[in-house]
Amino acid sequence: MRKRLPMILLITYAASILMMPAGAKAAGAADTTIHVNGSPVTTSRIMQNNQQMVPAEFFRKLNASVSWSSKYRAAVINRNSMTIGFPSGKSFTDYDLQGLNQWKRDELNTKTIHNGGRIYIPLAYTARKLGMEVTYSARSKKTFISMSGKLRINSVNAANTEALAGSVSQDDLKWLYRITEAEAGGESYRGKQAVAASILNRVKSPDWPDKIKDTIFQVTTYNGKSYYQYSPVLDKRIYNVTPSAETKRAVQAALNGEDPSKGAIVFYNPDKTDNQWVRDRKVTVKIGNHVFAK
Repeated sequence: MRKRLPMILLITYAASILMMPAGAKAAGAADTTIHVNGSPVTTSRIMQNNQQMVPAEFFRKLNASVSWSSKYRAAVINRNSMTIGFPSGKSFTDYDLQGLNQWKRDELNTKTIHNGGRIYIPLAYTARKLGMEVTYSARSKKTFISMSGKLRINSVNAANTEALAGSVSQDDLKWLYRITEAEAGGESYRGKQAVAASILNRVKSPDWPDKIKDTIFQVTTYNGKSYYQYSPVLDKRIYNVTPSAETKRAVQAALNGEDPSKGAIVFYNPDKTDNQWVRDRKVTVKIGNHVFAK
């Protein structure tokens, strides 16, 4: 049985605080600015698997309590009704909602780092788990956090909403939410994230359209027959789904660069497709009912 972090709420009261002297910086870390509710907040950052890792104490600036559990060698973060434990050197978290001592585990594709007296944890994952919204703008190379969960970015208004998730229009975002829900509504969070990431990988490839909506709705013709890239477009399920909150979080994570598909550009359910074109491609990972491939 996997060890979790039971009774961690009791431990946090006696935990030592994760602090470094002012101006101190961990080896390999660089300064960065995170825009929180429109205001710049400076912190240090380490990149891991294309994700930003920040010191756990950064989240104190976002009204979270941050402690260290010596027993479990874990950073413990609490905000509102959510408590998350980040064991040092591990690629998972244990979390409890509403203090019910009903711990659950999230597997991550990053590892909690103990570096220079600080614990570095994944910025986007942690903020979202605490109920915030995170968006990275590839155009400006800036990260935005809305503590209310409703994204607010300076200079963005109803006439100019393109800043969502890095030069992604509201229309593109809507269809990415919908196709992810239609294709992976019954899959895990990681499965949803992988589907969204594989679509974005196509957008980044010169072999596919460079817009999300165009990629989703692409139809190719061969020998007089039309081929749809995604079955929910063909059977029109994409028009009838309502994206869940989990699907939206998974899509946002993919837009922020998280890619559990490992670079895949296709995915399929081996029990439901006889398409040899996708079956012949190199498999990158299997998640839930889907096989992902390049």
